[in-house]
Amino acid sequence: MSVARFPWLYNYLVRVIPRVDGELLQLKDKANQLGDYELRRQALSSLNSKAFHCYGGAVMALLGPSDRWRDLINLIVTFQTISDYLDNLCDRAGIQDEAAFFHLHHSMSDAASPGRAIIDYYSLYGSYREFEYLNYLVVNCQKRVAALPGLDQVYEPIMQMVNYYAHLQALKHAEPESRSLRLQQYIEEQVDNPHGLSWWELAAATGSTLGIFALWAMAANPDCRRDDTKLVYEGYFPWINAMHILLDYLIDQEEDVREGDLNFVSYYSDVKDGWKAIRRFAEQSSGLASGLPSPGLHRLVVNGLLAMYLSDDKVRRQGFSDSAHQLLGSAGQGSNALYYLCRGVRTLKNM
Repeated sequence: MSVARFPWLYNYLVRVIPRVDGELLQLKDKANQLGDYELRRQALSSLNSKAFHCYGGAVMALLGPSDRWRDLINLIVTFQTISDYLDNLCDRAGIQDEAAFFHLHHSMSDAASPGRAIIDYYSLYGSYREFEYLNYLVVNCQKRVAALPGLDQVYEPIMQMVNYYAHLQALKHAEPESRSLRLQQYIEEQVDNPHGLSWWELAAATGSTLGIFALWAMAANPDCRRDDTKLVYEGYFPWINAMHILLDYLIDQEEDVREGDLNFVSYYSDVKDGWKAIRRFAEQSSGLASGLPSPGLHRLVVNGLLAMYLSDDKVRRQGFSDSAHQLLGSAGQGSNALYYLCRGVRTLKNM
């Protein structure tokens, strides 16, 4: 496959990935300056083990004008780094305090809201304190968001998704005895469900940042239109977002059982039913992507998600290879080529 024949993919490989490399290096330097050992360890772990989230999310920058790609990549990588860092703090630092987790995630709401005052995001998080790293990430995002000419067209749906995300993270990392029931109650009572999804499928949709990044990139265009942003919001939430997170949970099943983490795919009746559901989300996402502004990029996102997650070695180790290739084969032209491309990128980036 000659990538030069596919402008979205060519620009992603040639213009986006090298820029993400540079952003991650700068953030690692910043994380290394953290004085607290545990916070430094979690910050560096998130940047090393979850870098593929930044590489994947940054494709959305291509929805903006080319002279804004650099700023959009910086915004996307920085915001995704907040997300991944906080996920580690909620998941791996030995604290299970719902209020503390929700307070930490105020940083994401503030990052998406230019002009908001910075607070002590760690004030409920045990004895941990630092005012350089997380504050730096928040302020950097605020500056980039403030410069988006179409921000007014996307601010409300973005804040809705950020709010959903914060609640998800706070609830799913709470005490194991109560987290599932509390999360189910929140989803059923607070999140609109016009498509009749299962509660865990809708919860999965709240866990992706892709819709946020798509809308920010659209807002980088001076002629950003609310009708277009509404179409994109409804394409990503719940469909493409849910497909994204269900794929993530699909390949993490073995790890999540070992670590005692909540996993949405486990709520399906069996493994076969889980794969069938993800195929349904993939088909719906692909169809919706074709009707969005810049459909070629959104189709690349859908097929790229399938390729990125199904090329992870966790798929082979859990005996899912046949199911993965069947799903890729049903996803349309180019999916298998993207799969082998992702395998190459994983080897190159050691992901």
